[in-house]
Amino acid sequence: MSTNLKEIDTTIIPWKCIQEDGLDLEYAKVIPTLIANSLYNELEDTLEYFTGDLSKIKVFGKVYPLPRQQVAYGNPGITYTYSGITVPALPWPAPVIEIRNLLFRIKGILYDFVLVNKYKNGNDHMGEHQDNEPELDPNYPIASVSIGQERPFVMKHKDARKPGSNKKQIPPG
Repeated sequence: MSTNLKEIDTTIIPWKCIQEDGLDLEYAKVIPTLIANSLYNELEDTLEYFTGDLSKIKVFGKVYPLPRQQVAYGNPGITYTYSGITVPALPWPAPVIEIRNLLFRIKGILYDFVLVNKYKNGNDHMGEHQDNEPELDPNYPIASVSIGQERPFVMKHKDARKPGSNKKQIPPG
């Protein structure tokens, strides 16, 4: 791998935390810009995104093209089902394994699956959703690694739409 994620000193990462009722969020800039840029280029050269039915999504019974490119990698036999789509895990490519290993060094969790989303421009997006699929283990946190153009990562509390004092907000980070 041309980008060496092993060079990142994980002991000096400046973590920020938000802990509120029903929320435990940790985040940080983990990958330095020069390494992230090199990694981005390597991923661009390596990853091939789903086409056909796997490049579509079902929302309220209607099928639409995904507003982003997507591919999944993971251990043999793993699938992930959301919005009526079952996504198979393809074999891990080298740069994605390196990211997984970096996450293991940081948090001690060896992830067995990743869903890669590529947003080509400001029009590509992820709709508002809650990661609550039954196959997700609630004891393992979801990790999100973002590489490329900086964009807002907006999170809302699951109770953000409740009225009055039941309404919960995530403070900006």
